[in-house]
Amino acid sequence: MEQVPRKFLILKLIVEEFIKTAHPVGSNTLIEQYQLDYSSATVRNEMFSLEEEGYIEKPHTSAGRVPSIKGYRYYIEHLRSDDRAKSIKSKIKNFIEDHATTMHTDQIIDECCQIISDMTNLVSVVMGPDGSQEKIAKVELIRLNSSTAIVIFVTDSGYVEHKTINIPSGSKIEELEDCVKIINKRIIGITLNDTDVALKSIQLVLSEHIKNYQAVYNAFAHAFLKFASERISYYGKNNLLSQKDFADIQKMKKVAKILEDTNIWKSFDNEYEGINVSIGNENHVTDLEDISIVSTKLKLSNSNSGTIAVIGPTRMDYSQVMDALEFLSNSIDELVNKKEK
Repeated sequence: MEQVPRKFLILKLIVEEFIKTAHPVGSNTLIEQYQLDYSSATVRNEMFSLEEEGYIEKPHTSAGRVPSIKGYRYYIEHLRSDDRAKSIKSKIKNFIEDHATTMHTDQIIDECCQIISDMTNLVSVVMGPDGSQEKIAKVELIRLNSSTAIVIFVTDSGYVEHKTINIPSGSKIEELEDCVKIINKRIIGITLNDTDVALKSIQLVLSEHIKNYQAVYNAFAHAFLKFASERISYYGKNNLLSQKDFADIQKMKKVAKILEDTNIWKSFDNEYEGINVSIGNENHVTDLEDISIVSTKLKLSNSNSGTIAVIGPTRMDYSQVMDALEFLSNSIDELVNKKEK
């Protein structure tokens, strides 16, 4: 990093101290914690200047200062530390290397997003492409145990998704396998938008071949409709509720409600390359003024891309999250290129 003017070095320390502690930062704290070779008066003067220029602000209940949206933005663009996600990147790298040939790309993305959520204590969201006009290319069934199985859907664009289904009581796995054969004969080539109608049309066929056809049909129909409608997956939802920033019960309720509103997250589907950061009221959504969103494009196949986002309080560790997302995006890009050569 180039030589940083003293004022902005102090801003950097204020941001990083506040990210770490969630407590407003005073001049004495900076001097003691970071062994600054400045007098208390000098630090106070620089903090006064930062406040006058809108980079920091004073909370109502404290003598210390906290970063403003402008302060966070300046920090992200000019001051943030490099390589703050070494342990996250190492874990993602090892997981991809261990499972590149044995797991579907979407499953690897699932696990890597869970790693990011677990290690940042934030929420990860993956938004897949709009698949309403994609066509079903193949349906497969994998039995997990006597009571559950996984249905794997493949579309004509190469997008792969899996849903877990419960094997209905009294049904045999062979009946589900017969159901998959019938589905593959009659639904291949149907768009996801039309799966509901297509599924209803095969109920009679199923009734002729499967004893417990209604329960089997319901299990598959539920999985199909979830696949057709859900292109948003969340990881670590409860992490936000454990953040100090959302300790207030009303804020907690608002955050929980936001996480359930898929329309909000669809609006953050990335149109641009690179890492994008929306801080607080930059989101232009009233209920998101206490939340920041870091997002980037994610390659799902050579013909499909989605968006991965990390959601947290405005006090999130931007350096760590941005570094982790950039690494994951590049790693998945390399993985897809290798798999589809």
